[in-house]
Formats: sequence, C-alpha cells, structure tokens
Amino acid sequence: MPEYPKPKPLPAVPDHEHSVYVKGLTFSYDQNPTATILNDLNLTLPTGARCLLIGANGSGKSTLMRILAGRHLSKAENDIKVLGMNAFRDTKLNFHRAYLDCDWGMRTVAFAGTGVPLMADIPVHKMMERLQQSYPERRDELVEMLGIDLHWRMHQLSDGQRRRVQLLLGLIRPFKILLLDEITTSLDVCVRQDLLRWLENESDNRNATIIYATHIFDGLDEWPTHLTYLTDNGDTGWQGKLEELEFYQELKAKNHPAKMLAVADHWLRVELERNRAKKRFEKAQGAGAHQLDPTQRQGGYASGRNLKIDEKKDGDDVMASAPLVRKSTLSDMMGNAGVLDKR
Repeated sequence: MPEYPKPKPLPAVPDHEHSVYVKGLTFSYDQNPTATILNDLNLTLPTGARCLLIGANGSGKSTLMRILAGRHLSKAENDIKVLGMNAFRDTKLNFHRAYLDCDWGMRTVAFAGTGVPLMADIPVHKMMERLQQSYPERRDELVEMLGIDLHWRMHQLSDGQRRRVQLLLGLIRPFKILLLDEITTSLDVCVRQDLLRWLENESDNRNATIIYATHIFDGLDEWPTHLTYLTDNGDTGWQGKLEELEFYQELKAKNHPAKMLAVADHWLRVELERNRAKKRFEKAQGAGAHQLDPTQRQGGYASGRNLKIDEKKDGDDVMASAPLVRKSTLSDMMGNAGVLDKR
C-alpha cells in the first residue's frame, strides 16, 4: 500500500448554537436594486440538520445557497452566520463548508451563448490529487459508492459521469456544512439513492448539516429533518422540523405514496394558480439577467457606455440629450441595430 501524506489540521471552528443563522436577509443584485430576490428571509438550522429547500423557479433558492456559500456579499445589516462565523468574510469556513452546484466544470465561451464543459484530457485520479491522497479511505468509499473509475479521462465522460466526479472531489474533505443546489439532476436512480443514504449517514454520525435544494422528490419522504419553503416573493413561507408540519402528518397517516412531492405541490400550486389568474410571469433569473449592462456607464467612459450627449439647439442653448434606449442584448455588443453603432 502506498503511503499518503497526512492531511494538515483544519482551522478550529468556535462553538456555535446554530449551523446556519439568517435573520432579516434582503438581497438584490446591484445591477437592478429594485428587483428584490430575497425579502426579509429568516432561517435557523441546528447542527446535524438535513434541510430540504423547496421553492418555485426564480424564488431565490440558488441565490440563498450562494450567499451561505460565501459567493455573494450582502449588506452589513444582514445577519448571516454559518457555523457561527460570517458567511462571506471568515475564510476558515472554506475548510469546513462544501458547496456543489450545476456550474462545475463549465466555462463561458465567446459567442457560444452559454457555458460549455471543460474538455481537458486528464484522468480522474490526477484531479485535486493532493486532496485525494490526503483522505484515501474516504476517497475509496466515495469511488465505490458513486461507481467511478479513477482512470476515466474527463474529456470522454457523459454528463452523469462528470457529475459523479464533481461529487467525489467535493465530498472528499470531511465537511461540517454541505450546500447542494440541484446537484442530482444528472444521476441515475441507483446512484442518487446511494448518495442520499451516504449523506444521511454523514448527518447522523458526524453531525454534518446539509441543505439540499431540488425539484426531484423521489426517495425524500423520510430523508429530511427540516423543511424550508421559499415563496415566489423571496421570503419564508414555512420552516421547521418535518414532524411539525401538519399537512405532512396528514399524508403520513393516510400512507400517501409520495408525501414530499405532495407537500411541494400543495405549496407551489397556490402560487402557480395565483400568477396564472393575474397573468403574471416570473422574471428571468439566469446568470445573464444579473450581468452588467454594456450600454450603461457603470462609472466609466469606454466605447458603448450610455452617456448623455450635449446637443446645441437654436444656436445658443445647450441641452443634454436623453440617454439612448437599449434595444437588445447581443446586438448591442455586436453593434447591430443597437446603440453601439451610434457612438
């Protein structure tokens, strides 16, 4: 057996009453401060909780997960603590917190219109090799559970195989809190069930806290200990222990075959019918919706910025023209039928 280097001791984490504590979180992206994504959100989870995060598309689940993962900086008045520490500023969290989403291994390619998978010709056993060598027993356990061949080469893998490699690399280091954002979408049913059982064991035996956002409810009827429901207004519709939800207990008494699916449908159906009656559609919430507008000045004066241009009227009076109105997105950047060709 090869001798692997022992992992360095991880930074100590102070004692904390709650693994996750969020109070009065209101969040909007700077590019559109009037569009509130999260609105006065509260969330409290004890150590060892398995929380299922439920909400419609665009309700702010991914934004909340990214804030807890330290990917977004919120305003100072928002109280956001993970393991008793500031979710964004305390870098010790990076050794105890794991965050997995569907953007792993993707890169944006110009004019492709979206992210495309990285196609590096590298074997799995060479990816984050030092980390794999630091936790060989845990690595081998995950490899067997996920059905991974360490000699796979990344450029040859399917979406489901790439997702399993992502899980391997993301779960090797023991974590105190795990954030999963739609991470099981490409997994087959057997691997997904094995993963859920493995995560349940991590929660029960190591007191790890897990937050799992998903729209796939197969096999989740008894899995979570807590539920959190985000409304389409970005606030907390319900949160608490699973046994405290009366509707769930009614379904359980009736021996309903898909209790968690019924709970999600019960909450989300009300929003859907209300929005249909008002003919109200959800706003675009993809990454491109929150990027900087290339036609706006944003503090600079580069070509294409939407500046007011002085114009002379009647020979003497100087007046500022109205800002040019943006017509589209791609055409603006390419200079076709937008405003860039008018500079």
